[in-house]
Amino acid sequence: MKIDGIYHQRTLRAQGVARAELLRRTAHGEHRTVRPWYVTDAAPTDLLALLELGLRPTCLDAASLHGVWTPPHTGVHVFRPRMLRLPPELEDVRELPLRRGRMNGTGKRPLQRLVLHGPELRSWPDDDPVPDLGLVLEHAARCLPTVKAAELMESSLQRRLIGRGQLEQLLLRLPKDIRRPLSRVRGDAESGTETAVRWWFESRGIGVKTQVRFPYDARRVDLLVGRNWIIECDSREFHDDPLSYAEDRARDLYLESIGYRVTRLTWEQVFLHWPDTRRKLQTILSRGDHRHELRRSARSG
Repeated sequence: MKIDGIYHQRTLRAQGVARAELLRRTAHGEHRTVRPWYVTDAAPTDLLALLELGLRPTCLDAASLHGVWTPPHTGVHVFRPRMLRLPPELEDVRELPLRRGRMNGTGKRPLQRLVLHGPELRSWPDDDPVPDLGLVLEHAARCLPTVKAAELMESSLQRRLIGRGQLEQLLLRLPKDIRRPLSRVRGDAESGTETAVRWWFESRGIGVKTQVRFPYDARRVDLLVGRNWIIECDSREFHDDPLSYAEDRARDLYLESIGYRVTRLTWEQVFLHWPDTRRKLQTILSRGDHRHELRRSARSG
């Protein structure tokens, strides 16, 4: 994946940029060298911090750069080829500013520890500063809990960043114990929140339908659990749209009026307070309300 402000020396040579011109640009401060890169002021500073160590982002952090939805996490996931060895004085360097982090009280971004991924290649596969999405997702599958890797894969499919055939080829490269559960990955999940909740229900053998349409309603609901339990999953960390709020509640009232139970889960409930949310969902499941038959009017629409 190419990044504005970062250019590999081989790429510039292939474009016909002469060495003398590169030296002129360096002398005039138009770029600087971070071997084998030439970088300008447009380059992301956090990515440069990795490249200066001979590392590239992967897993969650590279997926975010590709435009994949990613869950909250700590640590900066990085990759180095097998032949690269960090200098001894850098082996203990495990903290870097994190782009996705919020400013703290001092006006600085919080520091995050590096998560070094085991090498899979003897050298970089290309001249881009961010690895190909296929390699990024493969690293994620080997690194993350299954549901977290599934969130990245489902987001990649839904956003058309990777095709189903490409994903199947990726899965074939994984060990069977990793590949088997990830075969459930779908391409219609519209948020990572939805993926996380659906996988939790499915792991308990509960039937879940996704993106279900109802009569007289142009929009789809996220999840239909059992016969009559609708779950809507907010995909945003912050919710400040009064119009959407009103529309959602009017829709909930309609669905309740035709016999469905409606539960809305926020981003915070799923990713910041999941143990408590999970216990409450399990309590509702234990009552068995989702197995009740709907009234005839609800079934017929």
